[in-house]
Amino acid sequence: MRVADNTLRNNVMRNLGRSLRELSKAQSQMSGQVISKPSDNPVVAAKLLNINAALSETAQYQSNVRDAVAWVSLTDATLDKIGESLGRAKTLAQGGFTGTTPQNSRDYIAGEIDQLLEHVVTLSNSSFDGERFLFGGTYHQGQPFALVGGVVGTRGTGAGSGAIKYEILRGIEMKVNIEGNKAFIDGGVFKSLHDLSTALRSGSDGQAAMVAVDAAFNTILTERATIGARQNRLEMTDSRYLDEVLTLKQLQSVLGDVDMAEAIMNYNVKEHVYQAALAAGARVMQPTLLDYLR
Repeated sequence: MRVADNTLRNNVMRNLGRSLRELSKAQSQMSGQVISKPSDNPVVAAKLLNINAALSETAQYQSNVRDAVAWVSLTDATLDKIGESLGRAKTLAQGGFTGTTPQNSRDYIAGEIDQLLEHVVTLSNSSFDGERFLFGGTYHQGQPFALVGGVVGTRGTGAGSGAIKYEILRGIEMKVNIEGNKAFIDGGVFKSLHDLSTALRSGSDGQAAMVAVDAAFNTILTERATIGARQNRLEMTDSRYLDEVLTLKQLQSVLGDVDMAEAIMNYNVKEHVYQAALAAGARVMQPTLLDYLR
């Protein structure tokens, strides 16, 4: 039974079209990606979309964690300097409270302790990013603490109070700040230095003031322990996110990346099939149409 010319032509065109589409797909896969559009493999495409969403979410939490790590690290370093200032003040005062120290020397030591108090106030007003203050809590109207007449107080209502939190995991927040009002005012850090200076100038034995400095120093140690525990947790969380990103990217590569050697071989096969289809068409189609196809 003789096959009509139109049927032959249609078959040739259909086969050539299919071969050309497969060749084009093989060529696109040589770009490195298995899927160029979702319809190529809907199941894998959906998985890749989920992986990309997970990577994006993880990147945001990683950013939060690293910002939080920077906050607690700077807080710890600042508390360390405040602790050093308290230790220096105690050492100076011990020399001044001996029975053989003349009053003019005690006054000089008191002046040094006044300078240490000013330094501690400056540290207590340390800024994290130029806008937020490490010990200012949720107060954002400027520096939280002020030294006036040797006495330190807050600059405004709520200064030094309030929690600063970062979301480190979906629905989980961590407080990163030390509230300066509680640590430095309630904790007696400022007052202990003021009382040391006053005791030296008044000629007293300074025992109560020295006890207060020790208590203030212990307050700083307690706050540093709290910050250290938070920093450890944050660093472990960051490490976990690094592992998670690595795993997700490996899975993304397994699902979406092309084996280039296999892709090249597949392209060569598809090209050979296309060329064979062209050659077969040459035997059944009019030369003018074949020339058009070429």
